[in-house]
Amino acid sequence: MAEIACEVAKELGIILKDEAVFLYGVRDQVEQMERELQRMQAFFEYADEHLEFKSDPRTRIYVNQMREIAFEGEDVVEEFMVKEQRKKRKLSEGILSGFRKRYACIFCTLKDRHDIGTEIEKINKKINEITNSLKTYGTNNFSISEASTNQGMKQWSRPQPLLPPDEKDIIGLDDQANDIMVQLEGQDGRQRVLPIIGMGGLGKTTLARKVYNRVKASMDFQCLAWITVSKGYNQKELLQLMVKEIMGHGAAKELFDKMLSKGDLAIAISEFLMKKKYFIVLDDIWNDKFWETFNVFPDSKNGSSLMITTRFENVAMSFGANNPPFKMKFLGIEECLELLVKKAGLDVGKGFPIDLNEPAKQIVERCGHLPLSLAVIGGILSTRIHTASEWWNVARKIKWELSNRPQDCIEILRLSYDDLPTHLKSCFLYFGLFPEDYLIDAKTIIRLWVAEGFIQPTEENTVEEVASEYLKDLVSRSMIQMVAEDYIGGVETCHIHDLMHELSVNRAKETKFLSTKPSVGARRLKVSEFADNENDDIVEDKLVFRNLRALFAFKPDSQQLKNLCDGSPRVKVLYCTGCNIHVQEIGRKYHLRYLDVQHSGGVDLQNVRHLFNLQTLSVEFNPDLLKTIEIDLHQLRNLRHLIFRSSYLYCVSLDGLGGLKNLQTLIGVDAGDWIEDILPKLINLKTLKIQNCKESHCKALDVSLIQLKCLITLHLVGEGGFPGLYALSSLVHLLEVEVILTVLATVVPKGHSQMPRFLNKLTFIGCDPKHYPLEKLGKLSSLRALHIQEFIYERYRTEVWHMKQGDFPHLEFLTVDSVWRLGKWIIDEGALPCLQHLRIFNSYRLYELPDGLRQINTLRQLELSYMGELRFGIKKDTKDWDKIKHIPMVIIRRD
Repeated sequence: MAEIACEVAKELGIILKDEAVFLYGVRDQVEQMERELQRMQAFFEYADEHLEFKSDPRTRIYVNQMREIAFEGEDVVEEFMVKEQRKKRKLSEGILSGFRKRYACIFCTLKDRHDIGTEIEKINKKINEITNSLKTYGTNNFSISEASTNQGMKQWSRPQPLLPPDEKDIIGLDDQANDIMVQLEGQDGRQRVLPIIGMGGLGKTTLARKVYNRVKASMDFQCLAWITVSKGYNQKELLQLMVKEIMGHGAAKELFDKMLSKGDLAIAISEFLMKKKYFIVLDDIWNDKFWETFNVFPDSKNGSSLMITTRFENVAMSFGANNPPFKMKFLGIEECLELLVKKAGLDVGKGFPIDLNEPAKQIVERCGHLPLSLAVIGGILSTRIHTASEWWNVARKIKWELSNRPQDCIEILRLSYDDLPTHLKSCFLYFGLFPEDYLIDAKTIIRLWVAEGFIQPTEENTVEEVASEYLKDLVSRSMIQMVAEDYIGGVETCHIHDLMHELSVNRAKETKFLSTKPSVGARRLKVSEFADNENDDIVEDKLVFRNLRALFAFKPDSQQLKNLCDGSPRVKVLYCTGCNIHVQEIGRKYHLRYLDVQHSGGVDLQNVRHLFNLQTLSVEFNPDLLKTIEIDLHQLRNLRHLIFRSSYLYCVSLDGLGGLKNLQTLIGVDAGDWIEDILPKLINLKTLKIQNCKESHCKALDVSLIQLKCLITLHLVGEGGFPGLYALSSLVHLLEVEVILTVLATVVPKGHSQMPRFLNKLTFIGCDPKHYPLEKLGKLSSLRALHIQEFIYERYRTEVWHMKQGDFPHLEFLTVDSVWRLGKWIIDEGALPCLQHLRIFNSYRLYELPDGLRQINTLRQLELSYMGELRFGIKKDTKDWDKIKHIPMVIIRRD
């Protein structure tokens, strides 16, 4: 209940701090409104913690009234701020000149300040009326002042360290996975269909992934693919996804360029699979007509298999499975306790605390032995003191939530939402704006939160850093699932379970946080081509959505999107994929802070200069329609992230780039004269990715990079040789370097001293191997990921790699690709002590694996591909197999 007041109060706090100059004359009223909202937030937080208030119908009335007042206050202040900013901009550009015009501007400013003062006084009066009503009609003499003294008792604790996604706690699935593997091994040549059915949250996808990884390691299938179907799929998009996952991205691009129909795509998939032994997973199928529409998997009598997951037995039976569906089993009591304890952050090695045994069993029973419910309740417990009273308190809350709907998993999951600190609730609800099963980039969700005003910086951390901690907290509570880990142990991509997604959408609708149906009062709106038919309503031209703050559009109808954009003057966030955005829709969106256009057929950004509040501009172009763009950036003083995503974009003209003092991210721009003249001015830049670099740019890069003391990530893509980047040694904060060159080139000058000491991730593609000797790189004590790819063939030259004791002390990920000169590899005891993932590709002269692999006990995955004679020699009971038999997952591609 408190999240709305918190959201608006936080936004006002940011305005009071960053835009104080515009609030001259009305600051006192704005501060008073902020204080009143904070007091109301305290009341609702107290009510959330005390069930007797939460269930009181009067509380819901107060919440609804307060929500409308909070929104009204936000609208009034923001509208005033934008007016003042526009006046300042016009004065600075000389649009208003002359004695009369200047005094007319001053008169308008005084009038505007009088008007906003009057509006805020009305809002503060409404807040006082609600406050008095609470005092008059509140239960048990509860008062807002009492809540204010309790505010902050529920403190936010820093999340526990995240486990990598492949180390998630998987309890009780080994026997079930073994049963499925037996069915696979006992095939008679016919195509085998293996359905897994069970209710949501029981672990169907987790079990399927466990089997999939075992099959992947068995090397018995020529084609493996994982296809996530979901409830609201689009037929052509799903076929395109199948093409990508089954045939590969290269073949997919060729087919997509031909603009094939759905029938042609289906035929292409079927023909590709006809001569292959395949294992394909179709995850999360809801429709019993699916098999009739997507029967593109031929039975070539070669032992191919399909595995499907679904909640419904009739869906499983519609596939004509050879065997009865595999029904998921509930976890036993001991397995449930083990999962709960792990998720709660207790050290199971020290034994289960006796005093927690009884409340733990009560929690297990009330969660119905359901893994997802136990995981999220464990996430709640991980933030509490591990005492019997705290655990009993959580058990009682579960019982209260289930009193009316005893078997509803959603009600249990709702507890995890209710337990969130107020500042995390809006962050969680934001995931409801994405479609189900959507893969979400961590940096994207962080920038969206910042644009919405959910995050405030601290003395030590920027808003992005604070938001990153918030995301880690949601992951540690098992409310969001980490899909991929970044190079410093944080979240790179994430995903939300479909039940959690349902909770997010439902709760967001209840609190008027978002809508999936266009309406005049909507604050955030999600529209899509393939949703649940909620937004089939035609959005009429000239209809005004004055309250709309965020619009998420996923392949919408073009006219509908145009009408929505034209009618939303106060929109802050535009997130659009698969659509065209033109100047008439965005050119005057003065409130806009976040603009992300993906998979666009056409985009017009010539008048982006009007968007003076813009923080993030991210555009993905269709390379067949657009090769160059020009953008005037002079007025975008608040821009923090500028991203162009297209490998075929050859020219970007960015007039005014040098004035963007707040810019932190610059991605996808061509190298040019600006490197010397403009790059040194971008002193707050943290991420820099430049393409089409040439040898002629190297000197300018060396001079300019020295000025970028905040730089963390550097990516260079080029066509020619580099004489060496001496500036790297001065970039003390640099954590990631990636260099991709189409011809052999020198990047690192001779001498290890030129490499930043805190480097976490290093990628060399097409670089001269003489300038990154392993004995030098091995001394980089912070290095966690190393990728070497050479693209050079020397017929008569072979080389020995020797990694000595103490080399690469913290390296976890190592990829060796196309290093054809590698003939022998020696790994001494004590080298690579933390290595977890090793991938070796296209190393034809490496005839045997290093003996030292047998002593690296941390290795979890080894992947070998296109390895010449070596790939045929790795079989059970052979010398090379003995070196790697301790590794849980070994993947060998023999063709």
